[in-house]
Amino acid sequence: MLAKLALRNVRRSVRDYAVYFVTLLFGVAVFYAFNSVRNQSILFDLGSSSASAFELTANFLGMFSVVIACVLGFLVVYANRFLIRRRKQEFGTYLLLGMRPGQVSAIVLMETVCVGAISLAMGLALGIGLSQGLSFFTAGLFNIPMQQYRFIFSPDAFSQTLLCFVLIFVVVALFNTLSIRRYKLIDLLGARNRNERFRVRNPWISLAGFVVAVAVLAWAYVTLIHNGLVYFDGEFWKATALMLVGTFLFFWSVAGFVIAVVERTRGVYFRGLAMFTTRQIASKVNTAFLSLSVVCVMLFFSLTVFSTGAGLVQLFTGNVEEGTQYDATLAANLYLALDNVNEDKLAEMQAEDAQAAADYVAAQEARAAEVRAEAEKWDWSIERRLAEAVPDWDGFVKDAVQVDMYQPKRDTTTYGELMDRFGVALGSKEQNEGLRPQNVGMVGVSQFNAARALAGREPIEVGEGQFAVNNAFEMTEDLSRSMAQRGTEIVVDGQTLVATGEYVEQMLSTTTFSNDAATIIVPDAVIDGLRAAGEAPYASYLDVDYKVDRAEGDQLLYAALAQTLPPDQQQAGYGWQYRSAPWPVTVVTTANEVIEQSGGMRMMITYLALYIGFVFLITTAALLAIQQLSETSDSLPRYRLLAEIGCDRRMIFRSLATQVVVYFLAPLALAVCHSVCAVGVLGESMFEQLGISVTDPVLMTVAFTAVVYGSYLLVTYFASRGTVRASLGKRLLG
Repeated sequence: MLAKLALRNVRRSVRDYAVYFVTLLFGVAVFYAFNSVRNQSILFDLGSSSASAFELTANFLGMFSVVIACVLGFLVVYANRFLIRRRKQEFGTYLLLGMRPGQVSAIVLMETVCVGAISLAMGLALGIGLSQGLSFFTAGLFNIPMQQYRFIFSPDAFSQTLLCFVLIFVVVALFNTLSIRRYKLIDLLGARNRNERFRVRNPWISLAGFVVAVAVLAWAYVTLIHNGLVYFDGEFWKATALMLVGTFLFFWSVAGFVIAVVERTRGVYFRGLAMFTTRQIASKVNTAFLSLSVVCVMLFFSLTVFSTGAGLVQLFTGNVEEGTQYDATLAANLYLALDNVNEDKLAEMQAEDAQAAADYVAAQEARAAEVRAEAEKWDWSIERRLAEAVPDWDGFVKDAVQVDMYQPKRDTTTYGELMDRFGVALGSKEQNEGLRPQNVGMVGVSQFNAARALAGREPIEVGEGQFAVNNAFEMTEDLSRSMAQRGTEIVVDGQTLVATGEYVEQMLSTTTFSNDAATIIVPDAVIDGLRAAGEAPYASYLDVDYKVDRAEGDQLLYAALAQTLPPDQQQAGYGWQYRSAPWPVTVVTTANEVIEQSGGMRMMITYLALYIGFVFLITTAALLAIQQLSETSDSLPRYRLLAEIGCDRRMIFRSLATQVVVYFLAPLALAVCHSVCAVGVLGESMFEQLGISVTDPVLMTVAFTAVVYGSYLLVTYFASRGTVRASLGKRLLG
């Protein structure tokens, strides 16, 4: 008997609260699908970089799944709280008819088990299907054709999803059981009457709270705009705390403030059902201001993640084509040894122990002398050093070009002088301060043209006493174009050079992120003069093209390096195949690695953005939907009273539509304000400086939010209208 009653209640709940069940179904499906990413790697023939990208993405998704599980758990518990509250009178009737509290609790427990089982079964089935689609989506992210598709089932994701949602529903069952046992019969039977009271705060207190909320939010925005979003420092956390406090105060006070304003606007307040509608909304907001604050923050997080996710993908993967013009690059970062005296560390050591400071300087100078001696032995040629030790170097290397980057320390124009001369600054204060004291970087024209030829591009001409400008970094484009203006003069090692007017954008190494920023291209005689004066390059790149395909060439290159430059014990322990040193090879970057890493970053960022953003969006929309449906059920006596005094159904449904729209749009509007500030600051401090536009991601976010959030709004309205229509009946609706 109890089981039959529980099943009937579940069928009725599915009909009345379809939003709740659909959200649970999507929650389970998405939870399983994204946690099954690790098992997708078996579909593809991937290199080590891509395989590790799957592992890294799976680990990140696993960490965020804990947050997602808490969010979904909050949704389930919170929605059940509203469902239980709505059914208090029903439970009171059960007790009045002779049921014991334990029997009522048993009914609720069976309903919870039934709902959980249905949600899990349907959600897991949908999730398994969705995970198959994600396999094809992943193949697209890596630009890999899906040639041999196999059905993938992830036992780990299945068990993780099952365990997570079983725990959630166990908590829900305990919560429901304890709630039923705690209520008294008189409380249950009188619950509907107590819900009829409007809750409106003192308008003057609300006005004061609203003013404080706006001031606190403005303070948060100003702090964030001033500080930027590049560093998560104290100012960032201060802005975050102010935003949270301001959001809470806003929803605590806004209803009383708005109703006070509307009441004094006679032409609005006394028109139609505006009085009833305003007080309905105000009562609901005053009751649920805490949950609305949480919803607003979650919406803000969802919108921000969606808006910036695509920008981050472009940041990490946008230069893949330009950064893979060469099959591989062997980089020697000589500044690690030749100019490696940490001035701050030295000052601290001198204050504490002068001898220790002197020993530190001596050790650094000895290391620099050792590196310089080895490089000079081979005339700074990385290829000569390797070709001498690798017998089959010419067997797999088709062509190799070395590019040496110089930054003279004496009598040379600094970037700060150029920025002042042209009135051009970079994106942030920290970036400006980091670049200003540096002398202009340069490269010889013959090496530059050799690198362009290897990339299949035409050479440039730079005569004696002239220079051209190379820049492949968006943040320094304005400065570089100003430097390249014909007639601009720059001093290099005491010699004045004049700009030819030519500006080019050429990557000089295989890389994900370009570091070829505002570099001048000078005659070879200038470089020869620097070399004669004892100047050393701060970095050297050996760009290599293979005679074989890239995969085979990479294997041969690493095998040659392992033979020629075997790693020491510490480096071998970290998995290095060769000895990393300031010269001849600090790090090797191959085109295949860049492509695989970019695909991995694209997959990780895209999946995280979709996973977090989608779950948070449907969760917030479902919370609002459940609350509004519950409010509609509680307010049915009021709607019947309106019908009895002569209000037609258009007025009633128009009032209901206004309530739903305002209740959904209020937290969304404030969340949009938060997101506009955060995305705007992030775009200005990072994306725009790197030539990445956030316009397209923002438009996609708007469209996606409108579809998902708007769908929940419409479903909520039509479900609420159906509840009101069924309650009033044909006679009262006329």
